[in-house]
Amino acid sequence: MEDIEKLVKKYLKSGYEYEIFYERKKKLKIEVTSQEVENISSSEEHGLGIRVLKDKKLGFAYSSFIGEEEIRDAVLKAMEMCELQEQDEGNDFVRELLPPGGDSVYDEEGLSRSLDEKINIPIEMERYAKELDARIKGVRKSSLTETAFEVKSKNSFGVYFSYRGTVYSASIATLASDGNDSAISWEFRASRRLSELDYKALVKDAVFKSVNLLHPSPFETKSLPVVFFRDSFAMLLDAFSPLFLGDYYVKGKTLFKDKMGQRVASEKVSIIDDGTLPGGVASAPYDAEGIPTRKNYVIEEGVFKGFLHSLYTAKKSRQEPTGNSVRDSYRELPASGTTNFFLKGGKATLEELLSSHGEVFLVLEVMGLHTVDTISGDFSLGCAGVLYKNGKKDKTVRGITVAGNITELLGGVEEVGGDFTFYGNVGSPSVLVRKLTLGGG
Repeated sequence: MEDIEKLVKKYLKSGYEYEIFYERKKKLKIEVTSQEVENISSSEEHGLGIRVLKDKKLGFAYSSFIGEEEIRDAVLKAMEMCELQEQDEGNDFVRELLPPGGDSVYDEEGLSRSLDEKINIPIEMERYAKELDARIKGVRKSSLTETAFEVKSKNSFGVYFSYRGTVYSASIATLASDGNDSAISWEFRASRRLSELDYKALVKDAVFKSVNLLHPSPFETKSLPVVFFRDSFAMLLDAFSPLFLGDYYVKGKTLFKDKMGQRVASEKVSIIDDGTLPGGVASAPYDAEGIPTRKNYVIEEGVFKGFLHSLYTAKKSRQEPTGNSVRDSYRELPASGTTNFFLKGGKATLEELLSSHGEVFLVLEVMGLHTVDTISGDFSLGCAGVLYKNGKKDKTVRGITVAGNITELLGGVEEVGGDFTFYGNVGSPSVLVRKLTLGGG
């Protein structure tokens, strides 16, 4: 970092502040089909992003190469972009490095395992799926991805931080077939350590969903209690996460803009973002700008507590940064985002949720999440699942819709389950909602 900083200073004109963000990432991906390796890919890249600040104007450029010529060009480009921008009181850099929040996990043991050991994991996932249920006739794809990364950042105020980490993820798509019908379900898990990646649990869930979606029956439109299986609610939570971000607050694009301290959900609902969570996929000591990560409630027992802020959105809204500045890569500017984002779990079992009313619909799959309206909170999604009567499976239903508004959904939460699970950086238990409209197909 010292050599990079010397070059930045060499070409930076007087009057500019600077921030250097360096990232190195190495990725290994293994894909298996029919218990045979279909693809193994390995990639490695590094690069840096440079932000410059002058008179409340901000410029940005990046480079995938870190030679003197490339750094010079990036510095000159950043200054050029800075001069073209409007002044913005929100533009600033972190001035003081405070003690770190969470920890980043670097799994040396996992990285040292042989390629054959890693290949065996997606092969074993497919084998295990077929052992669990004879109706599993195949696996469309079983995969394991290993990512190792390093982050370093330094600015002209002397703020320097660095950390490195690992993330392991696995996914599978199981094909169930029984008679003249078939169904496919997909499942995903991630962990910071390879030894803690519970791939058998994800296989069990994929098999459970695919075999329960066989042989669908007709369904007429009606309103009734709905249980979202934990991964379905996690995906819904992720789709509506922009409602809680500082960038959406600053732009006036969130329905929670004037709801601070007000009840916006059932008292059963507590939604948390925690960048300090031990072993969390998105846990780190600092956010992308050098603010310590921390635990933030956005909704606590139904009451809206506040937004997730980067330094920019905090200054624009005259609030404190929450350690939620994120960057997808060194090629991107920092923005407000989620870290480990989840709905706090309860104690009820899935069976108790399904037997809570005479009729309950279990949502096992949701489709079309990209269509949700994060401004109004409205959604209308394709779904598939199982209708239960008096706690017993009545029939499978596919090709219907579930519609409503996120505030009505959160307000209608009667109970949350004790089967909490993380799917990457988003987590949820199964959730019972008092009533939603299901459109027959």
